[in-house]
Amino acid sequence: FEQDNLNSSVSGVAGAKDCPMAEAVKEKPSSFAEVVENCCAQLRRRQIQGSLPCAKRTAEIMRALLTMQRHPDAASLIDDVRAVGYKLQAAKPVELAIGNIVRRVLHLIREEAQTEKSDSEADSNDLGLPGKADGKQDLMKSQEPGLLSRAFKSNRTLSLSNLLDLGIEDIEKRVVEENDAAAAALADAPGGVRVSGNGASVQAPRVTTLAGVAAAVADADRSKGKHQKKDNWKAKHKLIEDINELLEELDNITSSITSQGVEHLHANEVILTLGMSDTTYAFLREAARKREFQVVVAEGAPRYDGHLQARKLADAGIQVTAIPDSAVFAMMARANKVLVGAHAVLANGGAIAPAGIHMVALAAHKHSTPLVVLVGLHKLSPQFPHDPDLLYNDFRGPAEVADCDMLAQGLPQQMAYAAAHSGAGGGSSEEASNSGGEARAQGASHQHQEHQQPQHHSPPGCPAESMCPPRNASAGTLHVPNPAFDYIPPHLISLFITDTGGYTPSYVYRLLTEYYSREDYLLSKALCFNDAAC
Repeated sequence: FEQDNLNSSVSGVAGAKDCPMAEAVKEKPSSFAEVVENCCAQLRRRQIQGSLPCAKRTAEIMRALLTMQRHPDAASLIDDVRAVGYKLQAAKPVELAIGNIVRRVLHLIREEAQTEKSDSEADSNDLGLPGKADGKQDLMKSQEPGLLSRAFKSNRTLSLSNLLDLGIEDIEKRVVEENDAAAAALADAPGGVRVSGNGASVQAPRVTTLAGVAAAVADADRSKGKHQKKDNWKAKHKLIEDINELLEELDNITSSITSQGVEHLHANEVILTLGMSDTTYAFLREAARKREFQVVVAEGAPRYDGHLQARKLADAGIQVTAIPDSAVFAMMARANKVLVGAHAVLANGGAIAPAGIHMVALAAHKHSTPLVVLVGLHKLSPQFPHDPDLLYNDFRGPAEVADCDMLAQGLPQQMAYAAAHSGAGGGSSEEASNSGGEARAQGASHQHQEHQQPQHHSPPGCPAESMCPPRNASAGTLHVPNPAFDYIPPHLISLFITDTGGYTPSYVYRLLTEYYSREDYLLSKALCFNDAAC
Protein backbone atom coordinates (compact mmCIF):
# COMPACT_ATOMS: atom_id res chain seq x y z
CA PHE A 1 0.00 0.00 0.00
CA GLU A 2 1.50 3.25 -1.14
CA GLN A 3 0.70 5.66 1.64
CA ASP A 4 2.46 8.54 -0.13
CA ASN A 5 -0.45 8.73 -2.58
CA LEU A 6 -2.74 9.77 0.26
CA ASN A 7 -0.92 13.07 0.50
CA SER A 8 -0.08 13.73 -3.15
CA SER A 9 -2.71 16.43 -3.57
CA VAL A 10 -1.63 18.43 -0.52
CA SER A 11 1.39 19.85 -2.32
CA GLY A 12 -0.87 21.71 -4.75
CA VAL A 13 -2.70 23.68 -2.04
CA ALA A 14 -1.78 27.35 -1.94
CA GLY A 15 0.15 28.30 1.14
CA ALA A 16 0.73 24.69 2.14
CA LYS A 17 4.20 25.51 3.44
CA ASP A 18 2.81 27.90 6.02
CA CYS A 19 -0.03 25.65 7.08
CA PRO A 20 0.78 23.41 10.05
CA MET A 21 -2.03 21.02 9.14
CA ALA A 22 -0.63 20.61 5.63
CA GLU A 23 2.80 19.90 7.09
CA ALA A 24 1.28 17.28 9.37
CA VAL A 25 -0.51 15.64 6.44
CA LYS A 26 2.71 15.61 4.39
CA GLU A 27 4.41 13.49 6.99
CA LYS A 28 4.26 9.78 6.39
CA PRO A 29 1.56 8.20 8.59
CA SER A 30 2.94 5.96 11.28
CA SER A 31 -0.29 4.07 12.02
CA PHE A 32 -3.44 3.00 10.26
CA ALA A 33 -5.52 5.50 12.24
CA GLU A 34 -3.44 8.34 10.77
CA VAL A 35 -3.95 6.91 7.28
CA VAL A 36 -7.72 6.99 7.79
CA GLU A 37 -7.66 10.51 9.25
CA ASN A 38 -5.60 11.81 6.33
CA CYS A 39 -8.00 10.29 3.83
CA CYS A 40 -11.02 11.73 5.67
CA ALA A 41 -9.39 15.17 5.68
CA GLN A 42 -8.84 15.00 1.94
CA LEU A 43 -12.45 13.98 1.38
CA ARG A 44 -13.75 16.87 3.52
CA ARG A 45 -11.52 19.37 1.70
CA ARG A 46 -12.77 18.01 -1.66
CA GLN A 47 -9.25 17.11 -2.71
CA ILE A 48 -10.59 13.79 -4.00
CA GLN A 49 -13.28 14.49 -6.60
CA GLY A 50 -15.32 12.01 -8.60
CA SER A 51 -16.86 8.64 -7.84
CA LEU A 52 -14.07 6.55 -9.36
CA PRO A 53 -11.15 8.22 -7.49
CA CYS A 54 -13.12 7.98 -4.23
CA ALA A 55 -13.85 4.30 -4.88
CA LYS A 56 -10.19 3.54 -5.57
CA ARG A 57 -9.03 5.36 -2.46
CA THR A 58 -11.59 3.48 -0.35
CA ALA A 59 -10.40 0.14 -1.72
CA GLU A 60 -6.81 1.09 -0.90
CA ILE A 61 -7.82 1.97 2.66
CA MET A 62 -9.54 -1.40 3.02
CA ARG A 63 -6.40 -3.15 1.78
CA ALA A 64 -4.31 -1.19 4.27
CA LEU A 65 -6.67 -2.31 7.04
CA LEU A 66 -6.01 -5.95 6.17
CA THR A 67 -2.25 -5.53 5.97
CA MET A 68 -1.63 -3.20 8.92
CA GLN A 69 -4.06 -4.63 11.49
CA ARG A 70 -4.36 -8.10 13.04
CA HIS A 71 -7.70 -9.87 13.25
CA PRO A 72 -8.13 -13.35 14.75
CA ASP A 73 -11.39 -14.10 12.94
CA ALA A 74 -13.90 -12.78 10.42
CA ALA A 75 -16.17 -11.18 13.03
CA SER A 76 -13.49 -8.79 14.32
CA LEU A 77 -12.47 -7.92 10.77
CA ILE A 78 -16.07 -7.13 9.81
CA ASP A 79 -16.42 -4.81 12.80
CA ASP A 80 -13.28 -2.88 11.86
CA VAL A 81 -14.22 -2.63 8.20
CA ARG A 82 -17.68 -1.32 9.07
CA ALA A 83 -16.25 1.23 11.48
CA VAL A 84 -13.65 2.52 9.02
CA GLY A 85 -16.17 2.51 6.19
CA TYR A 86 -18.67 4.54 8.17
CA LYS A 87 -16.01 7.09 9.01
CA LEU A 88 -15.01 7.47 5.37
CA GLN A 89 -18.63 7.78 4.26
CA ALA A 90 -19.34 10.39 6.92
CA ALA A 91 -16.43 12.47 5.61
CA LYS A 92 -18.21 12.80 2.24
CA PRO A 93 -21.83 11.59 2.47
CA VAL A 94 -22.79 12.65 -1.04
CA GLU A 95 -20.25 10.25 -2.59
CA LEU A 96 -22.14 6.95 -2.36
CA ALA A 97 -19.35 5.03 -4.09
CA ILE A 98 -17.37 5.05 -0.81
CA GLY A 99 -20.01 3.04 1.03
CA ASN A 100 -20.49 0.78 -2.00
CA ILE A 101 -16.84 -0.30 -1.99
CA VAL A 102 -16.98 -0.92 1.76
CA ARG A 103 -20.03 -3.15 1.25
CA ARG A 104 -18.23 -5.02 -1.52
CA VAL A 105 -15.33 -5.76 0.83
CA LEU A 106 -17.71 -6.85 3.58
CA HIS A 107 -19.41 -9.20 1.14
CA LEU A 108 -16.05 -10.70 0.21
CA ILE A 109 -15.24 -11.26 3.89
CA ARG A 110 -18.57 -12.97 4.55
CA GLU A 111 -18.14 -15.18 1.50
CA GLU A 112 -14.63 -16.20 2.57
CA ALA A 113 -15.82 -16.96 6.11
CA GLN A 114 -18.68 -19.07 4.74
CA THR A 115 -16.30 -20.93 2.44
CA GLU A 116 -13.94 -21.64 5.31
CA LYS A 117 -16.81 -22.93 7.42
CA SER A 118 -18.05 -25.19 4.62
CA ASP A 119 -14.56 -26.60 4.04
CA SER A 120 -14.12 -27.40 7.74
CA GLU A 121 -17.47 -29.18 7.85
CA ALA A 122 -16.57 -31.16 4.72
CA ASP A 123 -13.24 -32.20 6.24
CA SER A 124 -15.00 -33.35 9.41
CA ASN A 125 -17.40 -35.46 7.39
CA ASP A 126 -14.56 -37.01 5.37
CA LEU A 127 -12.71 -38.01 8.54
CA GLY A 128 -15.86 -39.52 10.01
CA LEU A 129 -15.69 -37.41 13.16
CA PRO A 130 -19.09 -37.41 14.92
CA GLY A 131 -20.84 -34.38 16.29
CA LYS A 132 -20.97 -33.49 19.98
CA ALA A 133 -24.15 -35.34 20.80
CA ASP A 134 -23.37 -38.40 18.67
CA GLY A 135 -19.82 -38.56 19.96
CA LYS A 136 -20.95 -38.74 23.58
CA GLN A 137 -23.37 -41.58 22.88
CA ASP A 138 -20.83 -43.55 20.84
CA LEU A 139 -18.23 -43.13 23.57
CA MET A 140 -20.64 -44.42 26.21
CA LYS A 141 -21.45 -47.47 24.09
CA SER A 142 -17.83 -48.48 23.52
CA GLN A 143 -17.04 -49.56 27.08
CA GLU A 144 -15.12 -52.71 26.26
CA PRO A 145 -11.43 -52.26 25.42
CA GLY A 146 -9.96 -53.67 22.22
CA LEU A 147 -8.14 -56.99 22.01
CA LEU A 148 -4.74 -55.40 21.47
CA SER A 149 -5.22 -53.14 24.46
CA ARG A 150 -6.22 -56.05 26.68
CA ALA A 151 -3.12 -57.97 25.57
CA PHE A 152 -0.75 -55.19 26.52
CA LYS A 153 -2.87 -53.58 29.17
CA SER A 154 -0.42 -54.11 31.98
CA ASN A 155 2.58 -52.35 30.44
CA ARG A 156 1.03 -49.80 28.05
CA THR A 157 0.88 -46.12 28.99
CA LEU A 158 -1.99 -43.78 28.20
CA SER A 159 -1.52 -41.89 24.92
CA LEU A 160 -3.51 -40.61 21.92
CA SER A 161 -2.73 -43.83 20.02
CA ASN A 162 -4.65 -46.05 22.46
CA LEU A 163 -7.13 -43.48 23.78
CA LEU A 164 -9.95 -44.72 21.53
CA ASP A 165 -9.31 -48.38 22.42
CA LEU A 166 -9.77 -47.88 26.16
CA GLY A 167 -13.05 -47.66 27.97
CA ILE A 168 -14.20 -44.85 30.24
CA GLU A 169 -13.46 -46.85 33.39
CA ASP A 170 -9.98 -47.81 32.21
CA ILE A 171 -9.20 -44.22 31.25
CA GLU A 172 -10.21 -42.83 34.64
CA LYS A 173 -8.37 -45.61 36.41
CA ARG A 174 -5.19 -45.02 34.43
CA VAL A 175 -5.38 -41.25 35.06
CA VAL A 176 -5.74 -41.84 38.81
CA GLU A 177 -2.75 -44.21 38.81
CA GLU A 178 -0.51 -41.78 36.93
CA ASN A 179 -1.64 -38.93 39.17
CA ASP A 180 -0.76 -40.94 42.28
CA ALA A 181 2.66 -41.72 40.82
CA ALA A 182 3.27 -38.04 40.17
CA ALA A 183 2.23 -37.21 43.74
CA ALA A 184 4.65 -39.79 45.08
CA ALA A 185 7.46 -38.26 43.05
CA LEU A 186 6.72 -34.92 44.71
CA ALA A 187 6.82 -36.39 48.21
CA ASP A 188 10.01 -34.52 48.99
CA ALA A 189 8.14 -31.23 48.53
CA PRO A 190 6.29 -30.51 51.81
CA GLY A 191 2.55 -30.12 51.57
CA GLY A 192 2.47 -31.08 47.90
CA VAL A 193 4.19 -27.88 47.00
CA ARG A 194 6.69 -27.90 44.15
CA VAL A 195 8.99 -25.26 42.73
CA SER A 196 8.28 -24.02 39.17
CA GLY A 197 10.87 -23.06 36.60
CA ASN A 198 10.86 -19.38 37.52
CA GLY A 199 11.40 -20.09 41.23
CA ALA A 200 7.82 -19.46 42.34
CA SER A 201 6.05 -21.96 44.62
CA VAL A 202 2.81 -23.28 43.17
CA GLN A 203 0.33 -25.86 44.38
CA ALA A 204 0.48 -29.05 42.34
CA PRO A 205 -2.97 -29.67 40.83
CA ARG A 206 -4.62 -32.98 41.47
CA VAL A 207 -6.59 -34.36 38.53
CA THR A 208 -8.80 -37.40 38.94
CA THR A 209 -10.88 -37.48 35.71
CA LEU A 210 -10.39 -37.09 32.00
CA ALA A 211 -12.49 -33.93 32.07
CA GLY A 212 -10.14 -32.52 34.66
CA VAL A 213 -7.17 -33.24 32.40
CA ALA A 214 -8.82 -31.34 29.55
CA ALA A 215 -9.67 -28.41 31.84
CA ALA A 216 -6.12 -28.24 33.14
CA VAL A 217 -4.71 -28.22 29.62
CA ALA A 218 -7.17 -25.46 28.58
CA ASP A 219 -6.18 -23.34 31.60
CA ALA A 220 -2.53 -23.74 30.73
CA ASP A 221 -3.19 -22.68 27.13
CA ARG A 222 -5.12 -19.62 28.25
CA SER A 223 -2.42 -18.52 30.65
CA LYS A 224 0.20 -19.02 27.98
CA GLY A 225 -1.80 -17.07 25.38
CA LYS A 226 -1.92 -13.97 27.54
CA HIS A 227 1.74 -13.31 26.81
CA GLN A 228 1.57 -14.18 23.10
CA LYS A 229 0.47 -12.00 20.16
CA LYS A 230 -3.02 -12.82 18.94
CA ASP A 231 -3.31 -14.90 15.81
CA ASN A 232 -4.15 -13.48 12.40
CA TRP A 233 -7.00 -14.85 10.32
CA LYS A 234 -5.52 -17.08 7.63
CA ALA A 235 -8.09 -16.07 5.02
CA LYS A 236 -6.82 -12.48 4.95
CA HIS A 237 -4.29 -13.36 2.25
CA LYS A 238 -7.12 -14.42 -0.04
CA LEU A 239 -9.02 -11.21 0.81
CA ILE A 240 -6.02 -9.07 -0.13
CA GLU A 241 -5.95 -10.80 -3.50
CA ASP A 242 -9.68 -10.14 -3.92
CA ILE A 243 -9.22 -6.43 -3.14
CA ASN A 244 -6.37 -6.26 -5.66
CA GLU A 245 -8.75 -7.74 -8.23
CA LEU A 246 -11.33 -5.14 -7.21
CA LEU A 247 -8.80 -2.35 -7.80
CA GLU A 248 -7.96 -3.80 -11.18
CA GLU A 249 -11.67 -3.91 -11.98
CA LEU A 250 -12.00 -0.23 -11.08
CA ASP A 251 -9.08 0.62 -13.37
CA ASN A 252 -10.77 -1.15 -16.30
CA ILE A 253 -14.33 0.10 -15.75
CA THR A 254 -14.26 2.78 -18.46
CA SER A 255 -12.78 0.46 -21.08
CA SER A 256 -15.30 -2.26 -20.18
CA ILE A 257 -18.20 0.15 -20.75
CA THR A 258 -16.88 1.77 -23.92
CA SER A 259 -16.20 -1.59 -25.58
CA GLN A 260 -19.98 -2.14 -25.75
CA GLY A 261 -20.60 0.97 -27.86
CA VAL A 262 -20.75 -0.89 -31.17
CA GLU A 263 -23.50 -3.17 -29.82
CA HIS A 264 -25.83 -0.32 -28.82
CA LEU A 265 -25.20 2.37 -31.45
CA HIS A 266 -26.09 1.87 -35.10
CA ALA A 267 -25.31 3.67 -38.34
CA ASN A 268 -26.97 7.01 -39.15
CA GLU A 269 -28.49 7.36 -35.69
CA VAL A 270 -28.90 10.67 -33.86
CA ILE A 271 -27.68 10.53 -30.25
CA LEU A 272 -28.63 13.28 -27.80
CA THR A 273 -26.68 13.99 -24.63
CA LEU A 274 -26.35 16.79 -22.09
CA GLY A 275 -23.30 18.34 -20.51
CA MET A 276 -19.86 16.77 -20.19
CA SER A 277 -19.30 13.17 -19.17
CA ASP A 278 -15.98 11.40 -19.60
CA THR A 279 -17.67 8.00 -19.85
CA THR A 280 -20.14 9.24 -22.47
CA TYR A 281 -17.33 10.83 -24.48
CA ALA A 282 -15.23 7.64 -24.43
CA PHE A 283 -18.30 5.55 -25.31
CA LEU A 284 -19.15 7.68 -28.36
CA ARG A 285 -15.54 7.95 -29.49
CA GLU A 286 -15.07 4.17 -29.36
CA ALA A 287 -18.31 3.54 -31.26
CA ALA A 288 -17.41 6.13 -33.91
CA ARG A 289 -14.52 3.95 -35.06
CA LYS A 290 -16.97 1.49 -36.63
CA ARG A 291 -20.21 3.48 -36.87
CA GLU A 292 -21.23 6.78 -38.41
CA PHE A 293 -23.76 8.77 -36.41
CA GLN A 294 -24.59 12.28 -35.31
CA VAL A 295 -24.54 13.68 -31.78
CA VAL A 296 -26.67 16.52 -30.43
CA VAL A 297 -25.13 18.05 -27.30
CA ALA A 298 -27.12 20.29 -24.96
CA GLU A 299 -24.92 22.92 -23.34
CA GLY A 300 -25.75 21.95 -19.74
CA ALA A 301 -26.31 25.31 -18.06
CA PRO A 302 -25.20 26.82 -15.73
CA ARG A 303 -21.77 25.19 -16.08
CA TYR A 304 -22.01 25.00 -19.88
CA ASP A 305 -19.69 22.00 -19.94
CA GLY A 306 -21.59 20.75 -22.98
CA HIS A 307 -19.45 23.16 -25.00
CA LEU A 308 -16.38 21.14 -24.00
CA GLN A 309 -18.16 17.88 -24.83
CA ALA A 310 -19.12 19.14 -28.29
CA ARG A 311 -15.59 20.33 -29.04
CA LYS A 312 -13.97 17.05 -27.94
CA LEU A 313 -16.42 14.97 -29.99
CA ALA A 314 -15.82 17.15 -33.03
CA ASP A 315 -12.07 16.70 -32.61
CA ALA A 316 -12.68 12.92 -32.61
CA GLY A 317 -14.25 13.16 -36.07
CA ILE A 318 -17.93 12.98 -35.04
CA GLN A 319 -20.58 15.23 -36.51
CA VAL A 320 -21.87 17.32 -33.58
CA THR A 321 -24.70 19.82 -33.12
CA ALA A 322 -24.63 22.03 -30.01
CA ILE A 323 -27.97 23.35 -28.76
CA PRO A 324 -29.19 25.31 -25.72
CA ASP A 325 -31.02 23.45 -22.99
CA SER A 326 -34.27 25.15 -23.93
CA ALA A 327 -34.20 23.39 -27.33
CA VAL A 328 -34.00 19.85 -25.92
CA PHE A 329 -37.72 19.14 -26.24
CA ALA A 330 -37.81 20.43 -29.82
CA MET A 331 -34.77 18.36 -30.86
CA MET A 332 -35.95 15.20 -29.11
CA ALA A 333 -38.21 14.32 -32.03
CA ARG A 334 -35.11 13.80 -34.19
CA ALA A 335 -33.14 11.76 -31.65
CA ASN A 336 -32.98 7.96 -31.74
CA LYS A 337 -31.36 7.54 -28.32
CA VAL A 338 -30.47 9.62 -25.29
CA LEU A 339 -27.08 8.78 -23.79
CA VAL A 340 -26.13 10.18 -20.36
CA GLY A 341 -23.90 9.38 -17.41
CA ALA A 342 -24.93 8.97 -13.77
CA HIS A 343 -23.59 9.67 -10.32
CA ALA A 344 -25.23 6.66 -8.65
CA VAL A 345 -27.81 3.91 -9.15
CA LEU A 346 -30.28 3.34 -6.32
CA ALA A 347 -31.94 0.14 -5.15
CA ASN A 348 -35.27 0.84 -6.84
CA GLY A 349 -33.66 1.20 -10.27
CA GLY A 350 -33.58 4.99 -10.21
CA ALA A 351 -30.47 7.02 -10.89
CA ILE A 352 -28.81 10.14 -9.56
CA ALA A 353 -27.56 12.13 -12.53
CA PRO A 354 -26.19 15.65 -13.14
CA ALA A 355 -28.72 18.44 -12.85
CA GLY A 356 -30.78 18.95 -15.98
CA ILE A 357 -30.98 15.31 -17.06
CA HIS A 358 -34.40 14.88 -15.44
CA MET A 359 -35.71 17.43 -17.92
CA VAL A 360 -34.10 15.47 -20.77
CA ALA A 361 -35.57 12.20 -19.43
CA LEU A 362 -39.08 13.66 -19.37
CA ALA A 363 -38.72 14.88 -22.95
CA ALA A 364 -37.42 11.46 -24.04
CA HIS A 365 -40.32 9.72 -22.30
CA LYS A 366 -42.79 12.02 -24.03
CA HIS A 367 -41.32 11.17 -27.45
CA SER A 368 -40.81 7.45 -26.61
CA THR A 369 -37.05 7.82 -27.05
CA PRO A 370 -34.98 5.28 -25.08
CA LEU A 371 -32.83 6.73 -22.31
CA VAL A 372 -29.56 4.82 -21.83
CA VAL A 373 -27.46 5.43 -18.71
CA LEU A 374 -23.74 4.64 -18.68
CA VAL A 375 -22.62 3.72 -15.16
CA GLY A 376 -20.09 1.45 -13.46
CA LEU A 377 -21.18 -1.07 -10.86
CA HIS A 378 -19.10 0.72 -8.23
CA LYS A 379 -21.92 3.29 -8.27
CA LEU A 380 -24.58 0.69 -7.45
CA SER A 381 -26.05 1.63 -4.05
CA PRO A 382 -28.44 -0.51 -1.94
CA GLN A 383 -30.20 2.59 -0.63
CA PHE A 384 -33.59 3.88 -1.70
CA PRO A 385 -34.37 7.50 -2.58
CA HIS A 386 -36.73 7.81 0.40
CA ASP A 387 -34.15 6.66 2.96
CA PRO A 388 -33.70 9.38 5.59
CA ASP A 389 -29.95 8.71 5.83
CA LEU A 390 -29.43 9.16 2.09
CA LEU A 391 -27.78 12.43 1.12
CA TYR A 392 -27.51 12.32 -2.65
CA ASN A 393 -27.57 15.99 -3.63
CA ASP A 394 -24.99 18.71 -3.35
CA PHE A 395 -25.08 22.45 -4.00
CA ARG A 396 -22.48 24.35 -5.94
CA GLY A 397 -21.65 28.03 -5.58
CA PRO A 398 -24.17 30.57 -6.89
CA ALA A 399 -21.52 32.25 -9.06
CA GLU A 400 -22.35 29.77 -11.86
CA VAL A 401 -25.93 31.12 -11.96
CA ALA A 402 -25.55 34.82 -11.09
CA ASP A 403 -22.55 37.07 -11.35
CA CYS A 404 -21.00 37.78 -7.95
CA ASP A 405 -20.21 41.37 -8.97
CA MET A 406 -23.87 42.00 -9.65
CA LEU A 407 -24.91 40.48 -6.36
CA ALA A 408 -22.23 42.38 -4.45
CA GLN A 409 -23.53 45.75 -5.60
CA GLY A 410 -26.30 45.65 -3.01
CA LEU A 411 -24.11 44.67 -0.05
CA PRO A 412 -23.10 48.22 1.05
CA GLN A 413 -26.70 49.37 0.89
CA GLN A 414 -27.77 46.25 2.75
CA MET A 415 -25.24 46.87 5.53
CA ALA A 416 -26.20 50.52 5.82
CA TYR A 417 -29.87 49.64 5.97
CA ALA A 418 -29.25 47.05 8.71
CA ALA A 419 -27.12 49.48 10.70
CA ALA A 420 -29.74 52.25 10.46
CA HIS A 421 -32.58 50.02 11.58
CA SER A 422 -30.59 48.52 14.45
CA GLY A 423 -29.66 52.05 15.59
CA ALA A 424 -33.26 53.24 15.40
CA GLY A 425 -34.37 50.29 17.47
CA GLY A 426 -31.91 51.11 20.25
CA GLY A 427 -29.27 48.57 19.25
CA SER A 428 -25.58 49.25 19.77
CA SER A 429 -23.00 49.84 17.08
CA GLU A 430 -21.58 46.38 17.78
CA GLU A 431 -24.93 44.81 16.99
CA ALA A 432 -25.10 46.85 13.79
CA SER A 433 -21.65 45.62 12.85
CA ASN A 434 -22.67 42.02 13.58
CA SER A 435 -25.77 42.46 11.49
CA GLY A 436 -23.67 43.77 8.64
CA GLY A 437 -21.22 40.89 8.96
CA GLU A 438 -24.04 38.37 8.98
CA ALA A 439 -25.54 39.94 5.88
CA ARG A 440 -22.16 39.90 4.18
CA ALA A 441 -21.67 36.19 4.98
CA GLN A 442 -25.13 35.32 3.71
CA GLY A 443 -24.48 37.24 0.53
CA ALA A 444 -21.22 35.37 -0.06
CA SER A 445 -22.50 31.86 0.64
CA HIS A 446 -26.20 31.74 -0.17
CA GLN A 447 -26.62 35.09 -1.95
CA HIS A 448 -29.50 36.15 0.30
CA GLN A 449 -30.24 39.78 -0.51
CA GLU A 450 -31.59 41.03 2.78
CA HIS A 451 -33.22 44.41 3.39
CA GLN A 452 -31.43 47.14 1.52
CA GLN A 453 -31.34 50.85 2.23
CA PRO A 454 -33.79 52.62 -0.11
CA GLN A 455 -31.93 54.71 -2.65
CA HIS A 456 -33.35 57.21 -5.13
CA HIS A 457 -31.59 56.04 -8.26
CA SER A 458 -32.88 56.66 -11.73
CA PRO A 459 -33.66 53.48 -13.65
CA PRO A 460 -32.44 53.28 -17.23
CA GLY A 461 -34.43 55.72 -19.38
CA CYS A 462 -35.28 58.21 -16.61
CA PRO A 463 -33.96 61.74 -17.28
CA ALA A 464 -33.74 62.67 -13.62
CA GLU A 465 -34.25 61.13 -10.20
CA SER A 466 -37.17 63.45 -9.40
CA MET A 467 -39.13 62.10 -12.36
CA CYS A 468 -38.78 58.39 -11.49
CA PRO A 469 -40.12 56.44 -8.49
CA PRO A 470 -37.56 55.28 -5.88
CA ARG A 471 -36.47 51.65 -5.94
CA ASN A 472 -37.74 49.63 -2.97
CA ALA A 473 -34.66 47.63 -1.97
CA SER A 474 -36.40 45.97 1.00
CA ALA A 475 -39.16 44.39 -1.06
CA GLY A 476 -37.75 40.84 -0.89
CA THR A 477 -34.72 38.57 -0.83
CA LEU A 478 -32.75 36.80 -3.53
CA HIS A 479 -31.92 33.10 -3.17
CA VAL A 480 -29.69 31.42 -5.77
CA PRO A 481 -29.68 27.61 -5.36
CA ASN A 482 -27.47 25.59 -7.68
CA PRO A 483 -28.10 21.86 -7.18
CA ALA A 484 -25.57 19.44 -8.60
CA PHE A 485 -27.76 16.38 -9.21
CA ASP A 486 -31.21 15.25 -10.31
CA TYR A 487 -33.10 12.11 -9.38
CA ILE A 488 -34.29 10.07 -12.37
CA PRO A 489 -37.11 7.62 -11.49
CA PRO A 490 -36.79 4.08 -12.93
CA HIS A 491 -39.78 4.37 -15.28
CA LEU A 492 -37.90 7.01 -17.29
CA ILE A 493 -34.80 4.80 -17.78
CA SER A 494 -34.66 2.22 -20.54
CA LEU A 495 -31.27 0.57 -19.97
CA PHE A 496 -28.17 0.66 -17.76
CA ILE A 497 -24.91 -0.11 -19.55
CA THR A 498 -22.40 -1.25 -16.92
CA ASP A 499 -18.94 -2.75 -17.01
CA THR A 500 -20.49 -6.25 -16.92
CA GLY A 501 -23.22 -5.70 -19.52
CA GLY A 502 -26.60 -4.09 -20.03
CA TYR A 503 -29.39 -4.33 -17.43
CA THR A 504 -32.88 -2.94 -17.12
CA PRO A 505 -33.91 -1.04 -13.97
CA SER A 506 -35.99 -4.01 -12.82
CA TYR A 507 -32.84 -6.17 -12.69
CA VAL A 508 -31.05 -3.96 -10.16
CA TYR A 509 -32.28 -6.00 -7.20
CA ARG A 510 -30.50 -9.07 -8.58
CA LEU A 511 -27.25 -7.13 -8.81
CA LEU A 512 -27.63 -6.05 -5.18
CA THR A 513 -27.87 -9.65 -3.98
CA GLU A 514 -24.84 -10.57 -6.09
CA TYR A 515 -22.49 -7.84 -4.88
CA TYR A 516 -23.71 -6.99 -1.36
CA SER A 517 -24.92 -8.75 1.77
CA ARG A 518 -28.19 -7.63 3.28
CA GLU A 519 -26.54 -7.23 6.70
CA ASP A 520 -24.30 -4.50 5.27
CA TYR A 521 -26.89 -2.32 3.57
CA LEU A 522 -26.63 0.17 6.44
CA LEU A 523 -23.23 1.01 7.94
CA SER A 524 -24.13 1.38 11.60
CA LYS A 525 -23.10 4.54 13.40
CA ALA A 526 -22.70 2.58 16.64
CA LEU A 527 -19.69 0.79 15.15
CA CYS A 528 -17.76 3.98 14.51
CA PHE A 529 -14.50 4.83 16.27
CA ASN A 530 -16.33 6.41 19.23
CA ASP A 531 -15.26 9.70 17.75
CA ALA A 532 -17.24 12.87 18.26
CA ALA A 533 -16.83 13.65 14.56
CA CYS A 534 -18.83 10.55 13.67
